Amino acid sequence: PDCTAYETAGRISWSARGRAWSDFSPNQKWFAMGEALAHIYRLCVLGKVRRELLDDGHVVYHAV
Repeated sequence: PDCTAYETAGRISWSARGRAWSDFSPNQKWFAMGEALAHIYRLCVLGKVRRELLDDGHVVYHAV
């Protein structure tokens, strides 16, 4: 529900040697967020997720 791409990436179970999101280096988080965002954009194209730009400039995504 109503998550940024970064928040979504943090909730995914990554197969990075069993490490938790909090253990990822900043570079790993950057690339993981990019991968999550690619999937989110695809879901937007398919009409399964809706993108919303908030007044504070953040973007959140909603399941449709």
